[in-house]
Amino acid sequence: MKPHVFAGLLVAGSPFGAHADGAALYAQHCAACHQADGSGTVGLAPTLKGEHWAKLGAERSYLPTVVVHGLSGSIKLGTQTFVGSMPPFGPQLDDDTIAQIATHVRRSLHGAADAPAYTPADVKAVREAPGGPPQTRQLRARLLG
Repeated sequence: MKPHVFAGLLVAGSPFGAHADGAALYAQHCAACHQADGSGTVGLAPTLKGEHWAKLGAERSYLPTVVVHGLSGSIKLGTQTFVGSMPPFGPQLDDDTIAQIATHVRRSLHGAADAPAYTPADVKAVREAPGGPPQTRQLRARLLG
């Protein structure tokens, strides 16, 4: 296989996809709703940027919890209401993939470039904890006050 073809497989989600970077994984699994720049989709998917992430990010497990367990129900962000439903990606994605996505979101979209990377062990702990979309919404509400 030619090197440039192999490199393309890493981004496309091949069996070698566990080695793809977080940005490529985010583009593959998250950008359809949250947009490539994390700005969100009006009424459906909230922005992954902004001041509210200072509060949400204070709970390190929040971001992987959303990805693993999903989020449902109405949520408010400023004057906007979102009534989408983020499906749980825990059944579809392995711990390493989720860790890479969460690290990309936190470092690139939340502006925390020096934040410690999420590890597969961080995601495994979230995966083993009980939860589901309604519980994640309750956690979000509690964190935002």
